[in-house]
Amino acid sequence: MTRLPLVLATIAVLLLAACGGDDRKDVEQTVRDFVRATDQRDADMFCDELVTQEFLEQSTGATGDRAKDACKEQLTAVTGLRVKLVRIRRIEIDDDRARASVVLETQGRRQARLLRLKREDGDWKLAGGGGE
Repeated sequence: MTRLPLVLATIAVLLLAACGGDDRKDVEQTVRDFVRATDQRDADMFCDELVTQEFLEQSTGATGDRAKDACKEQLTAVTGLRVKLVRIRRIEIDDDRARASVVLETQGRRQARLLRLKREDGDWKLAGGGGE
């Protein structure tokens, strides 16, 4: 009977270790989901799941819950923009921050971009980006 807490603790540690994801794959999937949500104007996915709160507030000028609503309004208002992920060139991870060097194609033009990601609430989310 005295071994039961030890056994339960060991099982809990093993389960937690098994749940640990591959950060590189998770960052890559977030980048793919971000591009797809942008291209398809999936405002719920983009604004609710793929970008940080800080990104929402900086890109919309709104704060708090209003930032998500503003994000959704702005994304659904965009027309004619096509975005395609050509390739992910490099991913660098440093603790809860990551950078993904990607090539995107928009309107037939390829551009190298650097996407900054941050782990927020246990998930990788886009925190910003720009040209390389």
